[in-house]
Amino acid sequence: APLPTPPHPEQPPVYPASPGGPDSFALDQLATEAAARAHVLLGTGRDPVAELTLWQDAIRLAAARPGSGLTASTRALYSSLASAADRTPAELARAVAAWRQGGLEGLTVLEEPWDPPAGRFDRARPLLLAADLPAFRPWRNRLTHPRGHLQLRLGRDGLWYPYESEPGHDDWWPRGTPDLDPVGALTGLDLGAAPES
Repeated sequence: APLPTPPHPEQPPVYPASPGGPDSFALDQLATEAAARAHVLLGTGRDPVAELTLWQDAIRLAAARPGSGLTASTRALYSSLASAADRTPAELARAVAAWRQGGLEGLTVLEEPWDPPAGRFDRARPLLLAADLPAFRPWRNRLTHPRGHLQLRLGRDGLWYPYESEPGHDDWWPRGTPDLDPVGALTGLDLGAAPES
């Protein structure tokens, strides 16, 4: 009889770095990743990573890198992964923020505008007005604050994904937590950014 699936993958052993040898942190990350994928495969019969494109897998790998900020090793990783996917490190950084915000769906929301059917999208603007927010401008699956510093994007999963930009710039970055409620998705964001100068 086959062995039962373990309740969770175990941590790999820790190996000290050796001069001229492979990066022990990278090996640890790869071993942890392989164990997690094997665990999912054993439990479900499918590999969630097998269906990803090269770009999506590069984003997933970069997003799994712990820590905040771009250290020298993280910059090197981003540069290598972005180059392999024929993208820039800045594109990868924005995509990583989207992945951390909502996984594959968060990335789709970042990269693919779409035309939602009537319903949830149409009800969002009155909900925002009822919360004493100004009239957000609609475009496809996006609602943009009149000052141009906040945007809500409706995902195909029915969640609202919040984005921020400098007013007057079209440089949208994922911020905050997706929510079924458009007003809830704006929680914690600066709703009253200073007017453009």
